[in-house]
This record gives sequence, structure tokens and C-alpha cells, in this order.
Amino acid sequence: MGTKHLALMLIILAVLTIVVGSVTHDAPYTPPQDQGSFHRTDQGEGVPEITIGKEGQKTHNEPPLILVHDVTPYYFDDIRQIIAVLDEYNCSNRTVLFVIPVFDTTHYGDEWNLRNHPDFVNYLHELQRRGYRVELHGYGHTYHEFNCSYEMANEKLDNATALMNSLGFGNLTLFLPPAWALNNESLRAVLEHNLTVVMPNWLILPNGTRQRIWNREYTWYIGENQVDDRLSVALHDYRKASEEGIPFYLSVHPGVVNHGGGLDFLRAFLRTICGQKS
Repeated sequence: MGTKHLALMLIILAVLTIVVGSVTHDAPYTPPQDQGSFHRTDQGEGVPEITIGKEGQKTHNEPPLILVHDVTPYYFDDIRQIIAVLDEYNCSNRTVLFVIPVFDTTHYGDEWNLRNHPDFVNYLHELQRRGYRVELHGYGHTYHEFNCSYEMANEKLDNATALMNSLGFGNLTLFLPPAWALNNESLRAVLEHNLTVVMPNWLILPNGTRQRIWNREYTWYIGENQVDDRLSVALHDYRKASEEGIPFYLSVHPGVVNHGGGLDFLRAFLRTICGQKS
């Protein structure tokens, strides 16, 4: 019985070793521990700030920050429609445009490279002059492209920042990973590029510290009959975040928010939070 018992224990240990090894081999992003106080990441006058302060600090219903994902010439017409709504409520200084330098090379090759669309680049510069903030949303936005090795992430970031800089978009400070997909190695590469990472619940600063945020999307292919329900949820979340001193970010995707009742929701939300039209 003793020998059988020992053999069984060895088998169990071997299985556990295999399981642990498979889990830790490609570790997903693990948030760093809170470290009390944080810093500011200001990009200059006339552009929105992502303000980072001590946890627990109360706010007084600060206007939300609008995050526009997937900014690429592929969605040019949809983005114009979104901007028109944001302009109605003077949101240029509270909006971040997360740009994809070369959209979906897997399916389109170099077709949607920003260099091939000077009209779209000029449009982004026009928006930038009006107060909109231009930041980085991956490189090609292929499936989970930053769930990769440190070396690959570093190469993609070098290519992305070089392309953006060549088109006049230097001094990038924010990085929104496509599909929120990161692991610990790719996160290290992003932070070493001195970029603050934007996630659904956290900002992660280049020094590894983090700040709690409330970043949600309420317009994922909603129907026209869903606007009131989604608006009710969003306003509840906004007020709760404000009461707890948590910055509130509203994410939208071009092509998605343009569907059904998405833009109606956006107008209603901004009208309620920001007041009357300009």
C-alpha cells in the first residue's frame, strides 16, 4: 500500500507541474499593485488631460472623456459623423482619437496605411488644431496583436511611432491595446516606450503604477429601441463614478456607434451631461 500511495503522489505532482507550466508560459497582463500616489500625463495646453491623482480623491461631476477607437481612413465617413455629434456639444477638448497606423494588414495589406491617405491625415491635423487629441491604437490592429513577445511588441511599437512621427504626430503619450489584449512582456515594451496604457478599469503609467478609471462602451450595435435603456445605465455609471472620484471614459467604435441607435445615444448622453448644443 505504501508503494502504491507513493506512486500516486508522484503522478499527482507531475500533473500539477505540467498544468502550472502551461499557465505561466504565456502569462496574461497582471496589473501592478497600487502604490498610493501617481503623476500627471499632460500633453500641453488646448488638449484633454488624463489626470492622475491620489485614489479616493473626490471629483464633482467632471465631464467624461470620449475615447474614439479604430481611427483609420477605412472608417472616414463614420468618423466624420461621430465628430459632427461631438462638435455639437463642444467635446473637442475632451476627446481622444486612437489611431491605427496601418489598418488590418492581414486582410488589406498596405491599403489602409496612413501614408497612402493624405486627405485623412490632413483631417486628423485639422481636428488636432481644434483640440482633439491624437494617440496610438496598436499598429495594424490585427487579432490580439499585442498578446505577443516583448521583441515583437517592441518592433511594432517602433514601427507605429516612427510612422506617426513621420506624419507629424509626435509626442504620443497614450496607448490603447486592440481588443484590450496584452501580456506582461508586451506591457513592458509599451511602458518602455513611455506610453500610458488605457484599459477598461485602469490607466497604467510608464513607471508601472496605475489609476482606477471607469471606461465603458454602451453602443455596441444597439437598436433604436435600446437607446433609453442604455442611456439610463450609462448615466447611472457616470454618477456613481463621479461620487467615488473615478474618472469616467466613454468608448465608441466607428461603424458600431453609427449603427442603429448609437449616435442617438451619444447625443442624448452628451446633452444630459454637457448641457445644450453649442
